[in-house]
Amino acid sequence: MRIKNIPYGVTRQEILAFLGRNAKIAASNDHEPIHIIMERVTSKTLDAYVEFVSFTEASNAITRFDMNRMGGRGGRLGQRHVEVELSSQEELMKQLFPKAKNVEWHGNKPTIIDRDENDKYNSGFQGFVSREELVMLVKHVESPQRSPFSKDCPQRPFECLVSTLIKFPWAMVNHITCQDRELLYKATMQLLGLLVERVDNNDDPVNLNAQLLKRVWRTALKCEGFSPCMKDNIVYKMKIDPTTAFECGVPPQADLWSNVWTIGPRKDVAYDLVQYYVTLIHDATTEKKQLTLAEKAAARAEEVPRLPSLFGNLDTLVDYTNCLDLTLAELAVKEWAAFETAIRRALTPALEAGPSN
Repeated sequence: MRIKNIPYGVTRQEILAFLGRNAKIAASNDHEPIHIIMERVTSKTLDAYVEFVSFTEASNAITRFDMNRMGGRGGRLGQRHVEVELSSQEELMKQLFPKAKNVEWHGNKPTIIDRDENDKYNSGFQGFVSREELVMLVKHVESPQRSPFSKDCPQRPFECLVSTLIKFPWAMVNHITCQDRELLYKATMQLLGLLVERVDNNDDPVNLNAQLLKRVWRTALKCEGFSPCMKDNIVYKMKIDPTTAFECGVPPQADLWSNVWTIGPRKDVAYDLVQYYVTLIHDATTEKKQLTLAEKAAARAEEVPRLPSLFGNLDTLVDYTNCLDLTLAELAVKEWAAFETAIRRALTPALEAGPSN
């Protein structure tokens, strides 16, 4: 459902109150059903979209709105008369990702259209969110006095980030570069840091509060595109306890997944099984040669400092040259090949030896 002509300072709570208790919107535990669209460059508030559990429920909500309006009740958000109409996932995605060129949306799934070589003004698909949009999203919070629209609704950039992370088409791994993800992750970390500062200083307890902060970091931890190590950085920055982090999909010892950029444990697989294969990879990529004390001392003196990793020296099997320019799919192929090489290296001796008597 689309709500048009909304006040630029409208809040999520006001929209919930406007919809009424009978509105069956999508569950908010793992989903953000209300999206107040903000133009990332100017911070101007546009329309609001509400996701319902079904098309029928959205139609029922609009019917109730029309009946109330005919009876002289409702129709206002704040001091404004608003318009309500049925919308679609396609329309929502177009509004959330306006800079995504050469894209056709089918529900929330995009189809990338090849660039027309005869159109010299068509630069083709350049990503779903531009660098400029993410930079400005942070700037609106850093310098609100320069952003007249976000000055009076300081929560809007954070709500925009939540909607962006949730609706971002992470499944399009062949079209999302590691640089694209890095920019979005960097913006997320910056905004989280700024929000923590605002909440701690009690700058605006109505709009910038602990509830909003929790919505942002929970969304970031559940983001399908962030790596385990990225999520662990968020856990550390937000001082989140391990149990809560695990419930949000962060694996144990996520800080030691630093060598893996694109692969993570599946939520529906027991972590003991994951740990088994991780151990195989670690053992297969770590030297086990017996050294004398003198040789060990000499090796330590020559050793280049390395970040600790659950995966041993797996990174020696992956060529990370210019990896930020690679798509997530291209880098995942390299990392998966390294996984297979290490596991084969670990299991081959046992397979060749055959069953024990």
